Amino acid sequence: MSAPPGTGSGDPDRPDAGPLRVPYTPWRRWLRRLRRRSALARAAAAGADPGDRVYLTYGVVLLVLVYGPMLWVALAQTGLPLGRPGEDAVLAGRWSSSAFDGLVVVGLCVGGLLSLLAVSVARAGGPLWTSPPEVTFALSGQFAPVTVLWRRLVVLAAGTGVVAAFGASALAAGALGLVGGADAVPADGAGTADVVGWALAAACAVQVPLMLGVAAQGPRRRTAARQAAGVLLGLGVLAPALEILAPQVRAAVVPACLDTAGSAVACPLATGPGVGVLTVAGTAALVSVWLAVRVLPAEIDLDATAAAQRTTVATSQALVAGEAGGLADLLGPRRLGGRGRTLWPPLLRRAPVVARDLLGVRRRVWTVLGAVVAGAGGTFLVLVATPSPGVRGSAFGVVLGAAILYAASASWAAGLRDMASQPRPGGLLPGGVGRVVAAHLVVPAALAALAVGVGLALAALAHQAGLPDGGTAAALVAVCTGVVVLAVRCWVCGATTVPAELFTPVSVPGGGDASTLIVLAWFVRGWLMVVGLAWTLHRTAEAGSGVLGGVAVVVLLTAAWFVRSAVRRLART
Repeated sequence: MSAPPGTGSGDPDRPDAGPLRVPYTPWRRWLRRLRRRSALARAAAAGADPGDRVYLTYGVVLLVLVYGPMLWVALAQTGLPLGRPGEDAVLAGRWSSSAFDGLVVVGLCVGGLLSLLAVSVARAGGPLWTSPPEVTFALSGQFAPVTVLWRRLVVLAAGTGVVAAFGASALAAGALGLVGGADAVPADGAGTADVVGWALAAACAVQVPLMLGVAAQGPRRRTAARQAAGVLLGLGVLAPALEILAPQVRAAVVPACLDTAGSAVACPLATGPGVGVLTVAGTAALVSVWLAVRVLPAEIDLDATAAAQRTTVATSQALVAGEAGGLADLLGPRRLGGRGRTLWPPLLRRAPVVARDLLGVRRRVWTVLGAVVAGAGGTFLVLVATPSPGVRGSAFGVVLGAAILYAASASWAAGLRDMASQPRPGGLLPGGVGRVVAAHLVVPAALAALAVGVGLALAALAHQAGLPDGGTAAALVAVCTGVVVLAVRCWVCGATTVPAELFTPVSVPGGGDASTLIVLAWFVRGWLMVVGLAWTLHRTAEAGSGVLGGVAVVVLLTAAWFVRSAVRRLART
């Protein structure tokens, strides 16, 4: 394969010598042809079908066409509690006064979470990816980073915009009552144009978290990107206050409109984002995309990004092979603050394990505090989504709140994970493994109780502001969810390697092997258990307090079995 035209031989004494640098586009096309020929040669040598990629593309498109509408309908059903157009305009069901308020609050919460996720993904080599060979042969002075990376940034912006528009359109359609069957009551004046407006606003607004993630990949703007992500996360945390204050604000300004006769009447509620929201979101999108495409690529730490991407690939390969212990390495080494802090001598003499875990919390105080805030938000979501008299609730809300609480518990159980990763867990301390596990659960239990307590307090404040209260049933569901989260976290920490028997081929009635699906289920077994038990609690809450009490006892016994299973597994290590 000859080199692209214009490169010459590199020898200035030869007559065909040319410039050593060529435009990036011809070089990129030449490299693509070279890679394609090499891939076809490898496929032919291995006896594979060169058209396998076509079948893979066909399968992906088929999955999107089959499950995409189902996911859209599920999201639309989730958006139903955001607006109750047929009820009182001052207090709209469980949420605030209109679907507009609910969609704005959800947008702020999701935007804060996406900003935090984008900044965190920067430590794993994303969202803008590269590879060590590309850094060596294309980005080490051969071509400008903007020239090489702008295409994938455009793809990232377009992809995130499409996903955001998909989710926002479904939530808006459900909140405005345009879908949802018999439970949906269309809002006055709501139509397809409002749904399109919310989709455009979401597609534009999601470019801001993407830009912050790209900015966090460079050392110069990393601190500013984290601070901006913290501000957006704070707005998301405070966003539910809008749901609490909106009824009082609207009650103070309604009526403020005049009819044709000059009499004061109630103003129509906003259903679409409006020109102002679209203008702000569009301006933010233009600035973010311009920064991400034209400015930030030149400031990215390419070596660190390539190294993180290589670690991500190696960890993914280890996951496929069955090793889950290195999953935490995706986000890089753990950063500890307050290294001058020491163990408390009184607590060290009486409870050394608790003193050790408490020292770890004090050295990562901001991470733990953020996890407590996230756990409180998840608990609040469980409380407001639990069915109560007159309100159907939302199964997706309960499941999402439990998943958020489970994700937050990851930073509380660091001591338990470290103990489980030892060659002989608990072997350096007196007493059995059960005693050590119980000691490691003290600090996570205290933090979980704090998060659940803050969530209950927020729900009580929301009830004082006029929102419906789930009562004892909602509180019981929240407490059971917190206990289940801790028990499942303990159960998962006890094993980091897939059992060898799970790789045994398992035939299915339709033909094929289900062992791959079983191995994937093992990796997400904690999430599956939390989601399943949270959904069970939601369904039994609809049946009544008597059934809920019995199921709660069964759930608590299941949590005790999780802890006992973890202790027995660690004792056999």
